[in-house]
Amino acid sequence: MFEQRLVLFATLPLFACSPANQENLQTSNAVAVNESGETAVQDEAAGLPSYNPENIPGMARIKNKSYVLKSALWNTLNIPVCWENSSNIDDRSRVKDAVTASWQANSKVKFFGWGNCAPNAQGIRISVADTGPHTKGLGTQIDGIQNGMVLNFTFKNWSQPCTESEEIRRSCVKSIAVHEFGHALGFAHEQNRPDTPGECTKKPQGTSGDLMLTPWDPSSVMNYCNPVYNNDGKLSKSDVDTMKEIYP
Repeated sequence: MFEQRLVLFATLPLFACSPANQENLQTSNAVAVNESGETAVQDEAAGLPSYNPENIPGMARIKNKSYVLKSALWNTLNIPVCWENSSNIDDRSRVKDAVTASWQANSKVKFFGWGNCAPNAQGIRISVADTGPHTKGLGTQIDGIQNGMVLNFTFKNWSQPCTESEEIRRSCVKSIAVHEFGHALGFAHEQNRPDTPGECTKKPQGTSGDLMLTPWDPSSVMNYCNPVYNNDGKLSKSDVDTMKEIYP
């Protein structure tokens, strides 16, 4: 069922991202009805009700938008990155390559450094631990913050399905890195948006954005309701469009 809803919640300090938190989309065979009593047409090919904010009173004003925190966007296109503790050169390279091939390749942002963190290092400071990956804020909120981003390379305690094979483990390392660097660039979780449709049942998590630029995107790497975990580390068209808009 579609709902017209405004999400209100307390700001959370961490942006933990887990396969367990990303269940498959739930659909209904019935015609969807929003709170205003209007119906949404069933898309028989996709098996999902179509969603058009313009058909919901008060929602047309927020169409064609994506979700970032404007106040946390970097005022530089050159963002330093360093590692707090990991000596795993191979996985560090996988993270760098995944981020370079996604966010950096689709904007003028350049991540540089990627060495060990100095005590007073600025930019994105990455710690590696066998816990839920997260950032301690969005965008510049983690600038120079020790352990501002936490990634997982082993998955022995957290998200053990990532250890089913070495290929899967490497895929988890790369796709999670792309998701977390989205937060580091100022992207909020897509399901936090006030125009999130009813078939997305994931609860908002972390600080919401305040700037929306593209339609609600079920394929975003930032969307917990994406049936493909972190969209396999591949940016959606809306992710790319937003990146080019905020970091031209």
